[in-house]
Amino acid sequence: MKKNLLVLSTAAMLALGSLAACSNKETGGSTDGETKLTLWHPEGDKSVAYDEIIKEFNKEHDGEIEAKIEYIPRGNKYAYEDKVSAAATSKTLPDLLAMDGPNVANYADAGIIQPIDGLVKDQDKFVDSAIEQGTFKDKLYTIGATESTVALFYNKKMLADAGITPPTKLEDAWTWDEFYETAKKLTNKEKGIYGVNWTLDYGEWIIYFTGPTVWSNGGSFIAEDGSKAEGYVNGPKTVDALKFLQKFTKEGLVNLQPTPTEFEDGKAAMMLMGSWEWTKLQDYPDTEWGITYYPKSPSGEQVSPSGDWTWGISTSTKNKEAAAELLNFINTKENVSKIAAVENTPPSRIDSLEELTEWEKEPLNVLKDQVLNTAHARPATTSYPVLSTKYGQAVQNIFLGGDVQKELDKVAKEVDADIARK
Repeated sequence: MKKNLLVLSTAAMLALGSLAACSNKETGGSTDGETKLTLWHPEGDKSVAYDEIIKEFNKEHDGEIEAKIEYIPRGNKYAYEDKVSAAATSKTLPDLLAMDGPNVANYADAGIIQPIDGLVKDQDKFVDSAIEQGTFKDKLYTIGATESTVALFYNKKMLADAGITPPTKLEDAWTWDEFYETAKKLTNKEKGIYGVNWTLDYGEWIIYFTGPTVWSNGGSFIAEDGSKAEGYVNGPKTVDALKFLQKFTKEGLVNLQPTPTEFEDGKAAMMLMGSWEWTKLQDYPDTEWGITYYPKSPSGEQVSPSGDWTWGISTSTKNKEAAAELLNFINTKENVSKIAAVENTPPSRIDSLEELTEWEKEPLNVLKDQVLNTAHARPATTSYPVLSTKYGQAVQNIFLGGDVQKELDKVAKEVDADIARK
């Protein structure tokens, strides 16, 4: 998962909801005894790693299996997902399909991908959250090479000048109240410095970065079986969690109109941001920064978000065994490490995390600790696009001073209406 996390547009997913069992064209055909496999993945930094991996796979399976990967340009937010939707309609899906974690339930329910239980090698080598992300209705549908998390980045000089020492151990993570008091102490309205920065865009990012506050308080977004949102996204524990976060914006500890580089420019002392942010900070050598843990609830419960792009086998494939062979090849320890190194993101295999020594040292060890110990996958529901969009809009209104209960009641009503239509 990268910053500006992407999910299917509501319209695209409503269309996908009607596609169950329609994706039955067989791909993965054979030519002169050689099985042909196709893969789709969004265009991006990982392309370099995947090119090498596919080349090596074809070399090892010369004369038996030949794989070809196609990178889909993302001209708009949903270009990739729209192509998947169109391919499902026309029955031209590839053998292997990459998808962002929250879309697993949608694709599985629409009959676009098929269960892979018993096909994944070294399944016990993957972090729990990667398995949780790829599971729908107790069946495993996907597995991917990388993970993500959100942690608290901080300006070392600002905290030192204020006499604040951030936690360096997971068990010592700040509580909500400690985090709040720290943000108050670091806010300097005369100098235009905010205690903490967090991105305030609509959509998937909002549910991703606020989720741990909700979960650590015992709240949730939807019933475990995905049957309803009423009493969950607007339940008392979720409401309390959002009231806590609302204090930051009500009291001016967070800028409601931050610049994209507010933290990097020294206008925010801390920043709740994704694990990918550390690579961006390399471009700001004058900013001395560190990372500490996502704050825990008053009860001491520690949770962090997780999820990234993952691979599934389409229902269109003619040769599931060959597709599984390729899926496992992509997710070997060596190749997971290669993909993670290119992306500068946490690998989803535990043995790869142990092999990449930079994740053992400060400050990246904080991200590793969270991936291994506190990661929580986003809600697995076919109504996720509606849930994430409506929740994101509600939280925007809450941060602007809206009534928490009323805003979340609207979310519950709209999500349940979407569930009822399916």
